[in-house]
Amino acid sequence: MKYKDDFSETFHDEHLFLGFLDQIEENAAWQSYQTNSLRIMAIEEEPDAKWLIKADSVELAEQLLADTGQNTGLMMETEDGCYPLGSTAIKTLENRARISGYALSDLEKPVFARVINDCLNVTGGKALLRIHEGKVRAVHGGDKSDYVVLPMPQIFEAAAIHMGENYEESKFSEGFFDHSITMASWEVKDERLLQTYRELLLQYGQLADDNLAALIRIHSSDVGVSGANIFCTLLTGKERTPLLLGGALKLPHKDNASIEAFSGNVSQIFARYQEEVEGLSNLFQVYVNYPLNVMANVMKKAEIGLALRAQTVERFRASHGGSRCNGYEVYCGICECIFLAQSNGMNPRGLVDLEEKVSKCLKYRFHEYDIPGSISY
Repeated sequence: MKYKDDFSETFHDEHLFLGFLDQIEENAAWQSYQTNSLRIMAIEEEPDAKWLIKADSVELAEQLLADTGQNTGLMMETEDGCYPLGSTAIKTLENRARISGYALSDLEKPVFARVINDCLNVTGGKALLRIHEGKVRAVHGGDKSDYVVLPMPQIFEAAAIHMGENYEESKFSEGFFDHSITMASWEVKDERLLQTYRELLLQYGQLADDNLAALIRIHSSDVGVSGANIFCTLLTGKERTPLLLGGALKLPHKDNASIEAFSGNVSQIFARYQEEVEGLSNLFQVYVNYPLNVMANVMKKAEIGLALRAQTVERFRASHGGSRCNGYEVYCGICECIFLAQSNGMNPRGLVDLEEKVSKCLKYRFHEYDIPGSISY
């Protein structure tokens, strides 16, 4: 059922995860066409669609069309044949056609197809298509300045080798794949990493708990959702509550991006980790009088959802109260929204977006949100 737009798979074994990525790559292709040679068709207007699309059997063609009909309802004609259009391809298709806007999603499928075709017809250059499991999954620009392919197996193999060779103890935590994003995380216990954080807490009269560990997560995408990015997080306490250490170390899929460049970023994880931990020291020097208001307003500024904001603030109120505290305590409280989101069943893609938003909170000046009065979620 990998052809389904909502297909996803979670892994807890590193070898199975890497083997799965190898299979995905073997069954996928990158194909380049002149942009103005592509044509979008609404499936509802093509009664012979199952005979038009490229598939190994009529049965598979019918399955592909049934799933696509429940999602995009579109297919793409290329010089080499027709393919159903996967849900992940819509954003990149619109970008390649140089058109955007909320109104597009409200159009009937035949109208949408005509609008996109008119735009494709006047767009020069090449389009790079990601074709996987019988569907077009992305429509990138064909120039290196638009998109550079970074094969998933090579990205995650490079990361796995680094984790195994460079840390005292590393354990594969989880892998995840869907048609929009692929990610993997490793839990690392290495005193060279953790001692920096322990020493920081000691400076301010606090002790790190015995369950402390670092979590290093890699994620990437073939469909324009993400670059080859690296996140560093601390896991604290018995609940393994995450403390996000700033933004991701990013490598966009464009220009001079390469597996070598990604490997260079992986080799910088240790230095980046230390830099981000040391950066937390600034938060100990910031004091706020109304931490609940600061949390609510900062999370609102970062566009974290209302329900999750309220749940996180109330959790902080229950454990810390609402009295004066430092910025580090406030940020730890904000980071608990990641743990709460996981407990609430948020999917991995949603968690990636949430962590991006939480990392933004470090850039805001907490004292500017230190306002008395009722909490405004």
